[in-house]
Amino acid sequence: MEIKRDRYLNALINRKDNGSVKVITGLRRCGKTYLVKNLFMNWLIQNGVPVDNVVYLALDKNENAKYRNPILLDKYIKEKISKCNGRCYVIIDEIQFCVTIPNEYLPETERTPENAISFYDTILGRMDECDLYVTGSNSKMLSSDILTNFRGRGDEVKVYPLSFEEYLGAVGGNKEEAFRKYLYYGGMPMILSMSDDKQKSRYLKDLFSKIYIADIVERNSIKNETDLGAVIDFLASATGSLINPTNIANKFTSEKITNVSRNTVADYIVYIENAFLIKEVMRFDIRGKEYIEGQKKYYFTDLGLRNARLNFRQYDLPHLLENVVYNELINKGFSVDVGRIETKQKNTEGKYRRIYLESDFVVNDADEKVYIQVAEGIDDPEKKEQEMRSLLHIRDGFPKVVLVNQNIPKYRTESGILIMSIMDFLL
Repeated sequence: MEIKRDRYLNALINRKDNGSVKVITGLRRCGKTYLVKNLFMNWLIQNGVPVDNVVYLALDKNENAKYRNPILLDKYIKEKISKCNGRCYVIIDEIQFCVTIPNEYLPETERTPENAISFYDTILGRMDECDLYVTGSNSKMLSSDILTNFRGRGDEVKVYPLSFEEYLGAVGGNKEEAFRKYLYYGGMPMILSMSDDKQKSRYLKDLFSKIYIADIVERNSIKNETDLGAVIDFLASATGSLINPTNIANKFTSEKITNVSRNTVADYIVYIENAFLIKEVMRFDIRGKEYIEGQKKYYFTDLGLRNARLNFRQYDLPHLLENVVYNELINKGFSVDVGRIETKQKNTEGKYRRIYLESDFVVNDADEKVYIQVAEGIDDPEKKEQEMRSLLHIRDGFPKVVLVNQNIPKYRTESGILIMSIMDFLL
């Protein structure tokens, strides 16, 4: 089965030979290898690049373990380049497996961590001799570090699990049924090759325990895996809810789950986000035009992984719908916040009190914005009024949208709010 990932393929094509290292980041098993090894390599060859001029090396394979040494990796790349007749394209998959080693060419007194040799040195040293692509799956490849460590010559392409459009394009069939399965099992590409629901469930659970948690524990030298698991479970249960580390630690203490501290919880959340499993979303005061400290929302990069972590017991549709909309917006490159709007409400005594309403998403694209509410449905007039309430209190001229989990034609209300189905939005 071929899965089209045109958005990412075109991103690589547009960056070809641009003088930067193309850094493809994302969750492990989300399709980075398929993108570079199948789709992009095939495109290069089909567009005139000789087969021998396309070099691919997977550092997560045991047979390539010696190249995790940056010195040996450098020698490998140099040898491959020397055999190319013309421009050479080098793809190093899972570059984070490459270790950092002391610089043995220096006196022992100068073999400090600052003078150590890493894959950054190897890649930068060969940039002018070939077009380089690397993939990475963890905190060594965070966006904040890429430009710094590649000295301004890193160009990141973020890859996510399958969008619903990509998923439907691969599985075909009835789109409503496909969407139901997508919300349940998510968009990890390997799921598409499995017809048995038990197999899908086991695969997702194994990914979490044997790949992601194992990576987080090893990378961050975590002593208490049980506490880490409790934090992950809380985040999965609270998807789309406003929370903070203090809330989590207090709940653990009150329910006698564990005595993990607030600071440890905060560290664990960072580790989980660094593994690309979740994304943190800040709250934004729409009227005051500033970020609000304190509680935040967290969404899972893949809904199937979130559901599997909870043993498929908490199918919370409203928050799953929010999560899928958030992922689509991030997938398309937008910056997204949770919006808060302050207004006043008259009580039964005729006095006004200050209240705060929430806009599910404030979508930012440079100096443009779109405000989005996500709803299961708005058949009931009271429910429709509730979903539009926060949008009606936003007085600027930016577009306002309500996405509903119903098969309806899109239309605008008298107040100019666009109503459309979530499925149409995703497709």
